[in-house]
Amino acid sequence: MLSHLVPTQICSTQNFLLKTSVRLVSRKYIRPHPRPYKRRWFEAAVAPVMPASRRLCPSVVEMKQQFERERNEVIFISYLYFVIMISIHQLLRLKGLEFRNYGNRIMQKAFEATPLETLNVLLIGSNCMLFGKNMQSLRTIVQECDKLAWIEPLAVVYDSKILSMQEVRELCMKKTFEENRSEAVNTFDGILMETSQLLDLPKTLTQQTLATLDGQFGELTGILEKIYSSEHTSTKK
Repeated sequence: MLSHLVPTQICSTQNFLLKTSVRLVSRKYIRPHPRPYKRRWFEAAVAPVMPASRRLCPSVVEMKQQFERERNEVIFISYLYFVIMISIHQLLRLKGLEFRNYGNRIMQKAFEATPLETLNVLLIGSNCMLFGKNMQSLRTIVQECDKLAWIEPLAVVYDSKILSMQEVRELCMKKTFEENRSEAVNTFDGILMETSQLLDLPKTLTQQTLATLDGQFGELTGILEKIYSSEHTSTKK
């Protein structure tokens, strides 16, 4: 009988544990139940649009193929970037501008103990330099930077003088620098001519005054001669 009682006691203890475990579960436990109908409608409506989810992990062969494909795309993009940048640099060179991309530390060291040291506050992030040959290059720099979306001009240096972009744009809104130079030359020539005329004015006035006095003296002499002749004829009579 002992041999039969032990299993019965074990079963009874297992049933007791099951009953107690079920009873010890919190009442806040959410039992599985069907999802709301609104949620099911939404998933049914979006199901054709949503991509099919893949539950299996990709194989090693697929991972290698994807890696090779992405690497080829990166190489192709880098090549296109190199070609585009070279072509843009060549176009800028044809228009009289030279593109240089030096490091910020190199430029800070170059500007050290010079009037351009105040530009160090602008040397943050990725910067580039555009060099020109004359004043006309300022107009070219503004026009080309407005065309390119990846270059934003910050400041202009001409003859060790720092110009803001507002000043440069105001200069570019006016006539060309050659026209401004010719206008300035003409203005200076006009000023010199007016100055020379003003300097010659006293001499001219003196000559005009002498000529006027000579004319008036001749007229006065003629009048006096007429008076003298008329008086002389009257005394004879």
